Amino acid sequence: MKCILYLGLFLLTFSYTALASEDFPVEGEMRQRVDFWKRVYTEITYDQAFLHDPDEPWVVYSTVDLPKPSRQRLRILRNEKKRLQKILRSMAKKTESEFNLDEKKMFRLIGDRPSARLYEMAREIRVQNGLKKRYYQGLIRSYRYMDFIKSTFRKYGVPQRGRFLPHVESSFNYNAYSKVGAAGMWQFMRSTGRIYGLKINYIIDERRDPFKATDAAARLLRDNYRQLNSWPLAFTAYNHGAQSMKRAKRTLGTDNINTIIQKYKNRRFGFASKNFYATFMATVEISEDPEKYFPSFTPPPRFEFSIVKVPKSLTLSQISQTIDISLNTLKEYNPEIRRSAFRSPLYMPRNFNLKIPKTSQRLVTEYSKTLKDLKIQREKLSLDHVHVIGRGESLYYLSKLYRVSLQNLIEFNNIVNPRRIYPGMKIKIPSNKKKVAIVTPKKSNIPSDHPMLRPDLKVEAKPRENNFEKYSQLLTSMFSSITKEEEPRDSFVLLEDYNPEISLDSYLLDVVEKRAGLYQIHVEPDETLGHYGEWAKIKTQSVRNANRMSYRSHIRLGQKLLIPVKDIEDFNKERLEFHLSQQEDFYSNYKVINLKEYRIPRGMTLSRILYDNSLPYWLLRKVQKNQNDLNTLNAGQVILLPEVEEIADAEE
Repeated sequence: MKCILYLGLFLLTFSYTALASEDFPVEGEMRQRVDFWKRVYTEITYDQAFLHDPDEPWVVYSTVDLPKPSRQRLRILRNEKKRLQKILRSMAKKTESEFNLDEKKMFRLIGDRPSARLYEMAREIRVQNGLKKRYYQGLIRSYRYMDFIKSTFRKYGVPQRGRFLPHVESSFNYNAYSKVGAAGMWQFMRSTGRIYGLKINYIIDERRDPFKATDAAARLLRDNYRQLNSWPLAFTAYNHGAQSMKRAKRTLGTDNINTIIQKYKNRRFGFASKNFYATFMATVEISEDPEKYFPSFTPPPRFEFSIVKVPKSLTLSQISQTIDISLNTLKEYNPEIRRSAFRSPLYMPRNFNLKIPKTSQRLVTEYSKTLKDLKIQREKLSLDHVHVIGRGESLYYLSKLYRVSLQNLIEFNNIVNPRRIYPGMKIKIPSNKKKVAIVTPKKSNIPSDHPMLRPDLKVEAKPRENNFEKYSQLLTSMFSSITKEEEPRDSFVLLEDYNPEISLDSYLLDVVEKRAGLYQIHVEPDETLGHYGEWAKIKTQSVRNANRMSYRSHIRLGQKLLIPVKDIEDFNKERLEFHLSQQEDFYSNYKVINLKEYRIPRGMTLSRILYDNSLPYWLLRKVQKNQNDLNTLNAGQVILLPEVEEIADAEE
């Protein structure tokens, strides 16, 4: 009986293994793609790069070492690319017997190719930086929530190999943020995150919550599979979209991933989409046997934590001081809390589940009780005057109007929930007098009668430099120096001191009341009908009805829309926070290092420019000398393209 039982278990295990291999095939050309990405993940670091062919990525022409300074890296890569192009183009004009030493070496690498293909290969040489260090760091991080990911995927019927997908998306960086606004280890865009129930506001971004985002990712992959009936296509759809993969499947009449990668032609099905499945399978093969590729690797200890329910609205600073856990530790254990909440006195939601280092249940209970009994001490400020809130006004608006900090307005008025502001409400405005300092240096060459040495003199602090004005002046001087003889595609301006002030100056956020409860707005970047419904606390269909739109209608940038709004102050505040949070997240992870002139080629569209350069529209608009330059694009028109670099501590 035991033999039969063991045989049954063996057959069950064998059949599952066979099914798993069929679910994720790696054969033919796909094996070459996967092996290329395994080299990227295990052989070279970010300070090295492969120069290779994009259509056949396993054809690696050369490997180069790169210095730290960005401009030197660009120059080295440009020179190496020109060298390789020269070899390939020369080969296209010769017979094999005429090749020199470099050309013979290239011939041994790529074999016999038609002249047309050699010219094509010369045009399309691609650079791929190494990901060895980044992958290894992600491998360590992956163990933090891996048990939960496994159980969640099992719950939704997603293959266990899918648990390694964040290696491709974010290297398991829970705070990851892409240039186009995807966040968290599963890299959800705001729109997709909202569809799968992730809350995103100025304090909490659940795309960064490892538990809730994992649950959403599993449901998304399950939904992809239900539409495509193929796991390779379902995982490719995580990058390219389920509808697009359905179109590819329908166009070619097959769900074979190799055939689709080789034959499907679509301008958005580019290098990243074509190689998404291969990069995923490369990380799967490495992660299932990490010691083979990293002999010194040992799995990290189990990550454990406790949860303290915060019973009332408190700032993180108040919580940190009360339970004696540093803000850095709270940030590490709670990646879903946005950085703005750590930098500003924003109030956490009531009953928020705060993760802390593992401790006893007795201490967790004590923490919750202490927080509940906490008496909040407000900063004492002198009263300037009282303002009566008018329709459409917000605390943000008042802080700008009276030049006082939003923090002081909130604390001075004992406001627990800044959203509950209404017309007619009286707001106390604190005094705007600046703090003063007495300057009495011990030793100085300054004459004794100089005003700085008068003890009764109040010296105001130097006002903060307006970086946005400095940036604008830099753009102006750059444009004045451009001559007709310069070549736009090779023109760069290094922004060494570019530290842009986060602002909404380039946005058109005016709200016009058309009649009671109905307001007109202009559609701004990344806004959707779903956002308007969420901010106005109404159904999206109500927005459609107000504008006589069908269910299939789409909105466009700059379009005028009517929005039924009950609380316009709340609507404005949430809208402002939405756009501010995008900029805050971006500048926390990236910096603009160059502005490059770009001459619009015939047939180019704005969406294609943004897609090809992985840029958010708001940033592209912000760097233009004239923001109306993007309203209409004409062949030959010159615009500025920002070159963006990941901030050093976020790179690897």
